Amino acid sequence: MIEVEAKVAISEEEKLRILERLRSMCTLEGVRESEEEDLFFVSPHDPSFGVDKTLKLRRSDNEAKLIFKSRRAAEGLKENLEVEVRIREGDEGNLLRLLRLLGFKESVVIEKKRLSFSVDGCTVNVDDVKGLGSFLEVEVLADEGSVGDAYDKIASLLSALGLSHKKLIFKSYAEMMAAQEV
Repeated sequence: MIEVEAKVAISEEEKLRILERLRSMCTLEGVRESEEEDLFFVSPHDPSFGVDKTLKLRRSDNEAKLIFKSRRAAEGLKENLEVEVRIREGDEGNLLRLLRLLGFKESVVIEKKRLSFSVDGCTVNVDDVKGLGSFLEVEVLADEGSVGDAYDKIASLLSALGLSHKKLIFKSYAEMMAAQEV
């Protein structure tokens, strides 16, 4: 699947207004709150990891999954080929060992509090990222033939939330964190 995504930075005032609007747009079943820790990896065998490719272990609410993303050339919004694999309880240590044996090295840990909303076929995440601030992400999973529809859904939702004027952010949280360390 292709993940089409828009990300914008939001102020605390904007966040309160957006949360109120999102709560009015979906049912309680469409809302999820979580604390997530993403452990990002780089590879000495492929320098595009951390730039055009991302491999991360996400720990959240007694759940772990390995997520791979590969950026696609796109105009307008961020597009990623995305693959997620759930890690069974007790297998996380073996997974980390395997990744290290394959040459992957941990690069950065991103901690965030996330409120997720399901609205009109979009996932809307309101993230408080430790060390970076607050952000809103709108994501749509699409197949090759429906990427254009995903763009339209995201644009419509950003407009409904009063955010269509905001500058889009194309960097991952890991890239943003790394830029701060320079």
